[in-house]
Amino acid sequence: MPAPQDTDERQHSGIQVIARMSRIMRALSTHSQLSGMSLAAIAAEVELPRSTVQRIINALVAENIVEPAGPTGFRMGPALGQMLYTAQSDVVPVLKPHVQQLSAKLQETVCLARLQMHKLHIVDAVVGEQVLRVVPHLGIMPPLEITAAGKVLLARLDEASLQAWIQQELGDRPQQAAALRQTLDTVRQQGYALDDGQIIPGVSAIAVAINTYRGAYAMMVLAPSVRMQAQLELFKQELFSLRTNLEKLLNSPTGVR
Repeated sequence: MPAPQDTDERQHSGIQVIARMSRIMRALSTHSQLSGMSLAAIAAEVELPRSTVQRIINALVAENIVEPAGPTGFRMGPALGQMLYTAQSDVVPVLKPHVQQLSAKLQETVCLARLQMHKLHIVDAVVGEQVLRVVPHLGIMPPLEITAAGKVLLARLDEASLQAWIQQELGDRPQQAAALRQTLDTVRQQGYALDDGQIIPGVSAIAVAINTYRGAYAMMVLAPSVRMQAQLELFKQELFSLRTNLEKLLNSPTGVR
């Protein structure tokens, strides 16, 4: 029969492992980029030896809680999202009531979008109730670099992922790529992006990125340009407030806007 002290030591060791695992998962969640984080970067952030981080990461990878990303990186894996989905906590159903409430409050169309395979996909939309309204099509894939939602999502990418996207989409247009980088710097500084009739003349959009445990989503308000100009400050205020509340709800601290 083990001595009580031995039992206490094992319990303490187990608690310590759980605490370290939690710190690593929080670090990966906060830096949920496509290229992930390297072992060295994780170790530096959580202030643990690299060998300890590697043992814990290997255990998390075996359970699909963490997955490899890029040549040397790691990011949150599908298992956590699957568990949350099973608990009826998938991102879109959680966000949908807030999309509906914002649309009702502003009386404008509100869309939810995300990146899939380097393209922008609108995954949910609530149409405003005004006589002159904007009705988007779900599943459309407009160019990221000219849409409000696309710009805030591109601004969330780490440098390696952004460079890969630019190489694939704008590789033969260096001037446009340079202009896009300047635009994204502005988006990061101000926390939102605008589209002033670049896709459909007379229709404007403002968007913010919302960090979730399943990556970044864009919340976007669409309106006739004349109403966007008149109500821009109100739209910004409501989107900023909603972003803060949703990131608390989805337990994903805001990093890059």
